[in-house]
Amino acid sequence: MKRFCILLMALCLHVFAAHAQQVFTIDGYVDEEIADSCYNIYLGDEYFKIQDEPVATVPIVNKRFTYSIPLEKVTAGRIRCIFPGGELCSDWINLFFVPGETIKLTVHNGYFSWDFPNTYKRKVDRGVMTVRNATNMQSPHLPKLKGKIWKDAYYESWPSEELYVKDVIFGEDETVLRLMSEEHLRNMTIHKSFYLEDDNGNKYKFKRMVYGVADANNGPEARVYGVYCAFEPLPKDVHHFSLCMTTETGYKELLRNIQKAPKKKTKKANFQMNIKISEGIDDTGYLIHLYNKDRGYTRTQIADIPATGKTCTFKTYIDKPYLTDITATFPDGSVCSHCVRIVSIPGETAEIKVMNGTYQLDGTNFYKAWGDASDFAENSIPYRTEEERVELLKNYLKQHATEEGCVVYYVQHRLLPRETLEELIPQEVWDGRLRNILQFLHY
Repeated sequence: MKRFCILLMALCLHVFAAHAQQVFTIDGYVDEEIADSCYNIYLGDEYFKIQDEPVATVPIVNKRFTYSIPLEKVTAGRIRCIFPGGELCSDWINLFFVPGETIKLTVHNGYFSWDFPNTYKRKVDRGVMTVRNATNMQSPHLPKLKGKIWKDAYYESWPSEELYVKDVIFGEDETVLRLMSEEHLRNMTIHKSFYLEDDNGNKYKFKRMVYGVADANNGPEARVYGVYCAFEPLPKDVHHFSLCMTTETGYKELLRNIQKAPKKKTKKANFQMNIKISEGIDDTGYLIHLYNKDRGYTRTQIADIPATGKTCTFKTYIDKPYLTDITATFPDGSVCSHCVRIVSIPGETAEIKVMNGTYQLDGTNFYKAWGDASDFAENSIPYRTEEERVELLKNYLKQHATEEGCVVYYVQHRLLPRETLEELIPQEVWDGRLRNILQFLHY
């Protein structure tokens, strides 16, 4: 069953379940010119902070090394070389250690490369979201700062796969930004060339890292809880400002118009999803990811919802349509490599039936139009030539071209050539409330 949830205001619902331990394995290789003889392995605590004492020392034999450890949940890990004589290398490799996964890692001269399955990334994303919500985004290792705070600050842009600002702390001697990322497997680097620019064009230089490192890749703990960067103090009465960085070509604006977030009001739920799991399907819950065009089409996990029995319902408030992915989780805690992608619509109810490798979508207006189009497309296949089928699909779209559910189904599944879809779908639909979603699906 697919339990589907959308929460615009970053409200997340998580239910935690204990899973049996599963083994995480590093299958390691070392380049021929590398003289490393062994590696220390370190683990993180429950807040992903790497501990000082190693838990194992792994020898390199014939340019290969292997390390395995049983785990119940995602944690932080580190690999650090020991040079002949016992000296520790000044550099190391930080990773997420993930139950039930195997990664292939190759050590080169001064860097490393690695390969991992898609399930590894999905489990990391889920694990990070779980611990963020379980700890309310707090860790005993984070700094305690004084000053006025803009919590969950608002900003107008978020380049894809880049940083975003969570909090702004206005101290007497410095302004501190808590910067985070949702791309947990990518490098997270804070540059000393960062600076702030207020609404009058005044610039405020980078001063120091309160938490995290600058001009180097931050590790798992920072990727989970964020980094704290201090700048010269902004004026007390500043209304908005931007985060920029100096580059070889001048400057680059990273986050525009950072400002105090408007007060959030609790609003009555206006979207509902009911999901039924077919017999023989072992889904135990669902991860819900939301796409946001305003933030570079990034996909953010907003909920991790358990399934009870073979049906579930979720209600929430959304301010506009959102493209949403629904991904199954399994009894052993693993995550499905495929997802159901739908559009959530304010004021409507979606009915989803999950089957083996497919699903059915029905419900109120939008979803009924989507389901009717799906039924027609499937029923137009038998006993017809391709030319006959295309003609049937064109005629159906002509009759239902103003129905958003039908249009989304046609575009999402590419039932007709691109130019035909553009010709038959009215411009007012392309330019309507689903504009960004249709552009994304039609790309």
